[in-house]
Amino acid sequence: MKQSIFAIFMAFIFLAGCGQTSENHTSGEQEEAPAPIEAVIELPEKGEPNEEVALAVTVSQGKKPVEDANEVKFEIWKEGQKDASVQVEAKHSENGKYTSAYTFLEDGLYHVQSHVTARDMHTMPTETIQIGKAEEGQHEHSEDAAEEGHHHNGEVGIQLEKPEIIKAKAQTPLAVLLVKDESPLTDARVRLEIKKQGSNPAWVDMEEAAEGEYKSNYQFPSGGTYLITIHVQNDAGLHEHTEVEVTVE
Repeated sequence: MKQSIFAIFMAFIFLAGCGQTSENHTSGEQEEAPAPIEAVIELPEKGEPNEEVALAVTVSQGKKPVEDANEVKFEIWKEGQKDASVQVEAKHSENGKYTSAYTFLEDGLYHVQSHVTARDMHTMPTETIQIGKAEEGQHEHSEDAAEEGHHHNGEVGIQLEKPEIIKAKAQTPLAVLLVKDESPLTDARVRLEIKKQGSNPAWVDMEEAAEGEYKSNYQFPSGGTYLITIHVQNDAGLHEHTEVEVTVE
């Protein structure tokens, strides 16, 4: 009888140990990182002033529609007038599509950028639309130049230099190189407008360290995607700006 009780006791210990091993094995498995969200803007290539234009963006994750986005809105501005942009909220319709409408009042080239926040991720693609007649001297926006942080507006070249890896809460050296008529642009007033989605912008004044080279340090408060707008002015009436998107770890 004692041997039977002992055998049952040992069997119970063995089963409990197997269960614990299985649980540890399961908890030790690495979870796969979620697929990034994607957003595709849909809008016509052209429109007319004072006529409503339909705006739409389709959001997906891993080829499946995202119908529970936290926030979707469109930011709209006329070429060269980013400081005067307007924002329009979008509402979900079906199959991951979020829609809105906007009436453009003047002729010109406009940028439409969708800000999509969903499942702890953020994406902000941009498209353009021509309203009415093209203005004299109007130029197409270059996506590649914006991504590389290099932009020519008229005869001014603006380039942002930054570390390849930017860490939050650490002093980050930033430099702006300015070129005009193939020569360094000196004696300019350079300010950085640094903004993260959902927060107020920070303004950083830069100092000219060498001819055409302006420097400053900035401490990004947290990780995420930031939009840096470089504002350049001088006493001769120059007023240019360009935008660079950076990722902070």
